Amino acid sequence: MLNTIQQHSEVKAAADALQVDMERYIQLWAAKPPAAIKRQIMDRLHKDEAEDPATAEPETFTANNNENTFSEDTGSGMSLGLSQLQIWQYSAAAAIALLLGSVVMNIVSYSNANNYQQQVAALQSDQTSLLAERDALKEQLEFAQKENGVMKDPSFKWIRMPGVGKHAGIVATICWNPQSKETFILAQALPEPPADKQYQLWAIVNGKPIDAGVFELGSKAHTVQKVKAVDNAQVFAVTLEKKGGSPSPTLEQMFVAGKVAG
Repeated sequence: MLNTIQQHSEVKAAADALQVDMERYIQLWAAKPPAAIKRQIMDRLHKDEAEDPATAEPETFTANNNENTFSEDTGSGMSLGLSQLQIWQYSAAAAIALLLGSVVMNIVSYSNANNYQQQVAALQSDQTSLLAERDALKEQLEFAQKENGVMKDPSFKWIRMPGVGKHAGIVATICWNPQSKETFILAQALPEPPADKQYQLWAIVNGKPIDAGVFELGSKAHTVQKVKAVDNAQVFAVTLEKKGGSPSPTLEQMFVAGKVAG
C-alpha cells in the first residue's frame, strides 16, 4: 500500500493532510494534569515557609506519600487522559488506514474500469469488422449465384472479343441477353490500365457506337461484371478511355472487338 501511495502524488497529499488533522485533534483532546496537584504543591510550600527552619522536623517525602498523593488526585485523571489519548491515537490510525485503503481501492477500481472500457471498445471494433466482412461475403455469394444463373440461362449469348491490331493475344467475353437487354462482360485477359485510364465497352448498333459503360479489372477481372443494357447490337468493342468514360470511343485505343453471331 505504501508503494501505491508513493506512486500517486494526489493520494500521498491526501494522506499527509489527514495525518496533520488527526495530530491537531489529538493535541486538542490531550488530558491536562489535574489542578489538585498544583494546589497540594503550593500548600506545602506555604507550610514550609511558616515553620521555623531550625525546629521544623524534616518531613520525609516517602514513596508512599508520593504514591498516595498522586494516586488520590492524579491517578484516575492521568489514567483517564492516557486512555483517551490512546483511544484517539488508535482511532486516528484506523481512520488513516481506512482512508488509504479506500483511496487504493478507488484507484484499482478506476484502472479496472478503464481496462473494461478498452476491452469493450476492442470488441465493438471487432464486431464492426466482422459485420463488414459478413456483408462483403454475402454480396459475393449473391453475385456468384447471379453469375451462375447467367451462365446457365440459355437466353444469354456469349460473344468472344479477341484482341485487335497490336493487342492480338488478349481476349474478353460478352454475355448478352437480347430479350432482357442485360449485358455482362468478362475481362479475363485485358492488361491492367494506367491509374488515370479505364476500359469502356461499346455496342455498335446500325453502325453507330453506343456507350455500354465502364468496368474494372483487378479482383473483378475474372468475374462477370454487369454493364449498361444494350439493344440490337451487331458488334461489341472495348477501348481505353480517360477514367470515368468518354462520350465517343477513341478508335486508336481499341483493344478487343467481336461480332454477334446470327
